[in-house]
Amino acid sequence: MKILIAPNSFKESLTSIEVARCIARGLKKASRRFKIMELPLADGGTGTAQIITKAFDGEFIQKKVSGPLDDKVTASYGVIKEQGVAVIELAEAAGLRLVPNQKRTPLNTTTAGVGELVRDAIERGYYKIILGIGDSATIDCGVGALSILGVKFLDAQDQEISHNCRGLLDLKKIETSAITRQVRRTKITVASDVKNILTGRYGALVYAKQKGAKRKDMPLILKALRNFKRVIAKQFDINLDKIPGSGAAGGIGGAFAALLNAQILSGFGLVQEIVRLEDEIKTSDLIITGEGRVDQETFYGKTLKNVIDMAYIYRKPVILIAGRIASDVKILKRYHVLEQYSLIKTSRSVKKAISDAPKLLENIAYRIGRDLLLSSQ
Repeated sequence: MKILIAPNSFKESLTSIEVARCIARGLKKASRRFKIMELPLADGGTGTAQIITKAFDGEFIQKKVSGPLDDKVTASYGVIKEQGVAVIELAEAAGLRLVPNQKRTPLNTTTAGVGELVRDAIERGYYKIILGIGDSATIDCGVGALSILGVKFLDAQDQEISHNCRGLLDLKKIETSAITRQVRRTKITVASDVKNILTGRYGALVYAKQKGAKRKDMPLILKALRNFKRVIAKQFDINLDKIPGSGAAGGIGGAFAALLNAQILSGFGLVQEIVRLEDEIKTSDLIITGEGRVDQETFYGKTLKNVIDMAYIYRKPVILIAGRIASDVKILKRYHVLEQYSLIKTSRSVKKAISDAPKLLENIAYRIGRDLLLSSQ
């Protein structure tokens, strides 16, 4: 039996590479008869740079940049010298994992460090940039990052606004004349993990709660997003709500598209082509996939749903392992999902499930392996 292990990362716990390794270890413990293929995935979030860079034998650069709370963090990004490509993850400089629980509020976090990474790559001569924007702690519409790249965001008195969501409330005018020729000539591909637009029912606000927003913050955030959309429409004649993915990572996707002519692509689509996921699914007998949390948001272009869809096309059975599975995902039963396993259900608390994730994954995979052996007898 050939088993394909193709998970996404478990946010704030394990990378997809680590998840795949733990599952493989458990299966091997159950039996050496399984033919196991580890194929860790990413969708523009955590792990994207590592997977793409390693696929092309690239290398990594480390740099100290501004974090989401304006403190300094050490971030890394990949470079593929032969192709002149830099692969940057927003999460390295503005990811949720960089913000302690008690300090989480997307009103105050910034993407400035993301701009510093992009600028560093350009200064090193990398004029093709893949920017993965998943797993962000921000809803600043990219003003932090873009301000580093020469864009000025001004209030009614022609003063720079604060480079965060709260500052967007004061935005009146955007100036792009200071963007350098090097930045303008750079081809930026935004790898997005979702297709959400900036405002509306399925806009960027959908993800505010998971970034730490309280109920009282929601009207302010929505007002800030609408104001940014209005200014962009007025000055550049671009309706951000017509661009799929413009609301990803708190609006940075749409901002880069509007102001730097970036192209927004599916992060999963980009990665799955590079690692040849479809070919591996075709030739496998069973797919094991998963991610940290599975809920209704999973169905908006997320990696796990894409893997399940692809497996369904080729009539391959799927086993799902997740940190937590919400009660509203019974729809997965329609897609040849044989079993669903949740780490939370095998642990005393969420905190414990996160800290014990490697062992829990290994144990679940061992049980899966033993069950497969019994069913084949």
